This record gives sequence, structure tokens and C-alpha cells, in this order.
Amino acid sequence: MKRIILDKNIKSASSNGERTAEGFAAPVYHGSFGSNRRDFIGVMATLMIGIGCKKFLTTKPTDFVSPVNYFKNASEVNSALNGVYNVVGLEAMWGSQIPIRQNIGTDESFLSYTKWPTGPFFYNFDPSDPYVLNTWRNCYIGIERANLLLANLEGADMDSSEKGAVRGQALFLRAFYYYTLVQYYGDVPLKLTPTSSVNNVSIASTPAKDVYDQILSDMEEAEGLVQTASEIGYGGRISKSTVRGILARVCLTMAGNPLKDTAKFQDALEWSSKVIDSGEHLLNPDYTQFYINFCQDLYDVKDSIWEVELYGNNNDANRQAGRHGNENGISHKPSDFANIGYAYGFNSTTWKLYHLFDDIDLRRDWSIAPFSYSDKTSYKKKDYSDSSIVQRSCGKFRREYELDKPMNKNYTPINFPMLRYSDVLLMFAEAENEINGPSQQAYDKINMVRERGYGKLLTGATNPEEAHLRTGLSKDDFRKAIQDERARELCFEGLRKHDLIRWGIFVDAMKQTAEDFGAHAPASYAYAMTAAENVSAKHVLYPKPALELSLNKALKQNPGW
Repeated sequence: MKRIILDKNIKSASSNGERTAEGFAAPVYHGSFGSNRRDFIGVMATLMIGIGCKKFLTTKPTDFVSPVNYFKNASEVNSALNGVYNVVGLEAMWGSQIPIRQNIGTDESFLSYTKWPTGPFFYNFDPSDPYVLNTWRNCYIGIERANLLLANLEGADMDSSEKGAVRGQALFLRAFYYYTLVQYYGDVPLKLTPTSSVNNVSIASTPAKDVYDQILSDMEEAEGLVQTASEIGYGGRISKSTVRGILARVCLTMAGNPLKDTAKFQDALEWSSKVIDSGEHLLNPDYTQFYINFCQDLYDVKDSIWEVELYGNNNDANRQAGRHGNENGISHKPSDFANIGYAYGFNSTTWKLYHLFDDIDLRRDWSIAPFSYSDKTSYKKKDYSDSSIVQRSCGKFRREYELDKPMNKNYTPINFPMLRYSDVLLMFAEAENEINGPSQQAYDKINMVRERGYGKLLTGATNPEEAHLRTGLSKDDFRKAIQDERARELCFEGLRKHDLIRWGIFVDAMKQTAEDFGAHAPASYAYAMTAAENVSAKHVLYPKPALELSLNKALKQNPGW
């Protein structure tokens, strides 16, 4: 299905809004730097199909080409770039598992599925866990692809500005994969050139601070090379706003635990200000429509700054669909799942998240479904009782709005938001408060988000002050207000765990969550209480994967593992 751009004044990548994406993708391999000889040869000598955008190849590969003979023109370079993008949308990454499984166990949400006894979602795992390995492995696959493209880009026969934009995107994506690694694993090997030998696999970790410095360097260079959001016209490619917004996120991370480089609050303020001051972004007046757009293949580049590109029903050769709306949708087991969306309802609310919302906050009953589907042949709804709280599923990604038919039981074309304008506004407010206290600018930004959440940006809405945050807060109280507002606005989007970590309240928040389950949840949810009780200081980081430690003798395990 064609993905439609909502702002008709924005030019798309092609005249009709469609984009054909060729891709260069290295095969999956277990070692970070090609430690398996067969897989290393595949990385260095095989050009395969990788998808980094909504539309797909019109041609099929007929042979194999060495990189020595590749990267000669714009078509080959863009094909390679799509391979770098491809990792973001993998099912093991943001196509499903990072937001839906790996980051769901927080004070705002939990995995409401008991048939997986071990995993990061229950804080019951060890260095051999497949989630631990796959996140590490896939990030390094993306980094290797970016390094290979960057090493060969200069010789390509293509327009210099286009070449610069490619370089900017590759630099940003490499930095983003490193940002993911350093958040999850702490000190990690930093590698900025393609792998050249299967014998060079023992590479020591670089201190996290130095990895962050490289992330900043790459992203700052990228910011000057990539196009603006309106020039690109859709959220699946890296724009200046994407780079600036993620730089603000990186700087807030550095300002918090464990680095506590508080000077980075100023940088976060400046980068978020650049997104706001660009004039390219606005909140969609309707909070619910923001999410319906993902289900109906609509772009809103003003509000959704960067999103994971997913497509189709996974029955085609490209298999670029995701699990959003299926695993993290409202539980529904229809008999005709080709026409009625099947969903498992794996992601549910905590007592705390539900009670963070006011009754007149429209985000609550969209983010947290107040009903279950009561019929196997339709979308008929049955409302939950007032006392049924933790039974309620994530409601943000609703398959009833999908337009592609036939539907796949387990896969959807629903894109996933990686960076939203409301997130940028909240990052500005947070950084401003840390530097200058709860200034009028800080209040203005959080109140913009709240006004939209309360429906005050809709046509005919009155009394916008009903949505405003209480005035006269201290700096500490405003910080707490930001923490709560991020839960209300961004719940179920995979950001909460690392927010709690950088704020230094992760372990305490999880202990409180366990107490909430014990006090308010039915006995059948004791597993969720146990999962929250499992959290200790070691869970701030994942362990280094056992397989990597066996291959890379220079690696050292993280504390506590």
C-alpha cells in the first residue's frame, strides 16, 4: 500500500509519494567483527538485498559482487545505505523486540505473558540470553555496514551534495547503534573502520565516555550534511531534526547516570531548541490520530520526526513487516484473522501509570485500552470494570485501523515512532529546568504537550488552562512533573527504562512497582511482582554476551554478571 504524506506542501522522495528501496545487507553473523570465518567472508564479499524504506526492489540480484567493484554510483551507494537502515527495523530490534519485550518491564508497563519464563522482561536472564546476544550482534552488523559504506563512499560517481547526505545518514546511524550499545552494555569495543581480517577479533572495550564522545562527533558532523525534514518529506529517513532531537536525547543521557556530565544539559537545551526554532514541526492536534496514522500508512512529518519503516503483511519476499499492534496491541483472538487483526496483548499497564492520568486526560484511554474485544468475528468491545487496571493492554497501536488486507496473523505494516515532537518539547523543558529552574519557557513546552493530551488543540476546544501544569513548582517538583509527563506521553514506546536509569531512580522505581502489584493486583499477577522484585543494581546494564566473551578474549564482563 502506498504510504501517504499528510502535508501536501512537502515534496516526497518521488512524485507520487512512493519510494523504491534497494539495499545492501551483510548476512547475520555471531561475532562482532567477523570472528566466524564463513560469516566474515560473507560480510566482506557478498552484496545482498536489504530493505531500509517502505517500498522494495523492482529487480532481483543475479550474482555476487565484491565491494572493490561496488560503490561506483548513486544507485549502488543508496543500496548500501538502505542496508545500514535495515537494522533499525529488524524484528529483533525496533521492528518489535526492543520496545515490546526488552524495555517493557518498568514502572509504567509489564509483559503480561507467562510462557517465557526467562528474559530481560522479567529480569531473569544471564549472559547467554538470546536478547542480550541479538541486540549486541545487530548493532555491530549496522556499524559494520556503515563503516564499509563510509570507507568506500568517496570514490562513488555521484552528486557531491547527495554524497554528503549519504555520509551524514551513515554517520548518524553508526552513532545511533553505538548509542544503543553503550546504553545497554556500558563500555564496548569502538570500531570505526571495516573489518579487514578474521584474525583480528580480540578488541578491548572503549570506556563509555569515549564512546559517547564519538557518538557526539559523528552526529554533529551528520547534522551539517543531511537534509531538513520538509526536504525529505517523510519520517523514515534521517533529517536535521532527527539528528538534533537524538543529540538532545544523547546529551540528557550523558548529563544523568552514570556519567553525570551535567554540562550536557546546556547542549541538550540547544539541540532541542534547534528542532523547535526550525519552524518545521507542530503537534498533531489529535493525540489519537497521531497513532492511527501509523496504522493507516500515513506520514505526518511535522509530528513524527523519525519512525521505523515497516511494510506489508510479511507474506512477500521482502518480509519487512513488524509486530506493532500484534504483540503490543489490544488482545484479540479473531477466527478470521485475515480481516480482523490478531493481537496477543503482551504489553499491559501498571497501577502507577494508569493513576498518573487525570480523568479528563484523553491520552489515558487511548494509551491504555479501557476495553477488551469480546467477539471473535468483529471488533465488538467490552469495557473493563473500574477495578480492573493491570488487565488493561497498551492501546496505542490498534489493528482495527489497518487498511492492508489480507492481514497477517502475526505481522503488521504499522510503523513505530523513534522520535516525536512532543518528546523534543519535553526534553527542552527538562533541560531548561535543570539549568534555569522552572522558567516560563519550561512551563510553556510542557503545557503544549499537556494541552494536546487534554484535547485542547482540537477545533472548538475551550479552557486550555485546564490542561496546564500547576504553577509555582520548585525545581525538584518540576523535575518530578517532567518524569510523570514523559510516562503519560511516551508510555509503551521503549524509552522509560533508560529514562529511569539516567535519572538514577531505576531500582527504587521497580521496588515500588513490585509493592504496587502486591497491594493492588490480583494474585494471578504475582509473576509481574516477582519480575519487578528481581531488579538490582546489576540490571542497569546488560551483561556482555557469553558468545562474545568466548570469541573476543579482550572483553571483560560487566559487574554483577
